[in-house]
Amino acid sequence: MSNGARLLQIAARLQARAQPPLPPELVPLRIAGVRVGMSQPMVAHFLAQTEGFRLKNRELVMVDFGLDADGRTERLAQATRALRDAQLLTGWRNELLSVHAAPGGPVLAAIERAACRPLGIATTAVHLNAYSDDGDVVVARRAAHKQIDPGCWDNLVGGMVPHGETLEQALEREAWEEAGIGLDRIEVHRGRAFSLMRPVPEGLQHETIHVYDATLAANMEPKNQDGEVDAIETRPVADVVDAIERDEFTLESALVMIESLTRRWGIATTRGLYLYT
Repeated sequence: MSNGARLLQIAARLQARAQPPLPPELVPLRIAGVRVGMSQPMVAHFLAQTEGFRLKNRELVMVDFGLDADGRTERLAQATRALRDAQLLTGWRNELLSVHAAPGGPVLAAIERAACRPLGIATTAVHLNAYSDDGDVVVARRAAHKQIDPGCWDNLVGGMVPHGETLEQALEREAWEEAGIGLDRIEVHRGRAFSLMRPVPEGLQHETIHVYDATLAANMEPKNQDGEVDAIETRPVADVVDAIERDEFTLESALVMIESLTRRWGIATTRGLYLYT
């Protein structure tokens, strides 16, 4: 099998995992009259008993008439604290993510990161593939204490875009925290974006990931700064592809790596997976 055919086969398998049919019992969530999420039924019915939400036409609707973005943010803060106290969400992060009317559209509110998957609210992330001068790939292993995918392999840099940050600001911060790299020292190339929408134990992961590439100078030695990485290794591309086939990489990072390789090698991918940005 050629490299191109192999990568396309891997991409198709990953796409099936990233964009499977959704459970029919999910409850649409509306904020400011716009559908922004797909909530777990237990979460939706719990919130419908609170002052700020109601169930209408089989949808969970925030009662937010007359509220601006700050008012909606405060109402969501009350709701997420109630969900936490009821043990309907875990992994509280004290980190706000933006709630958008549409990808890249107006910000309707901000919400605690831990509540996004139980409510199925769309999130945004950035990932950086790092290559060595000779074309090998620099990858990182997630720390064993990570709540999601502990011990799996990742791209060198990856993380959420918090409320109030641009894509570039988030990438710069993550590059320093995860690898001790200043982006002003390397040339960064923007690739494509892709979306995941899949059931996960916490609820629904609905995430758009923006892909970036960079080549590290020979004298650059990445070093984790925030304790969320157990190891950083430089590996041949073929070894990384083999590891992706063995599911040793997170789904997100596998898709990020395949995006980079197919783009760099001029291989057309499955329609609906990678989006030009």
